[in-house]
Amino acid sequence: MPEANNEAQCFYENLRDIGFGEEMISRCILLRKEGRDRELLFILQNSRRDLLNCIHTEQKKLDCLDYLVNRLNKKEAKQH
Repeated sequence: MPEANNEAQCFYENLRDIGFGEEMISRCILLRKEGRDRELLFILQNSRRDLLNCIHTEQKKLDCLDYLVNRLNKKEAKQH
């Protein structure tokens, strides 16, 4: 969590921590200043969906890796 003294700085740091580039951060800040919360929420929800899809993809890779390691460990145990 960002350690910011004011709400605007905290908002900026959160956007940066999400991984947004300066262009997207500027866009989000502008939307917030203009009170265009629905558009801002749309951007944030899409980013969340994309991030969650990445997590699921990486989780699938991890599950496959665990499966292979487990099979090799069982094979190794049978040989000894």
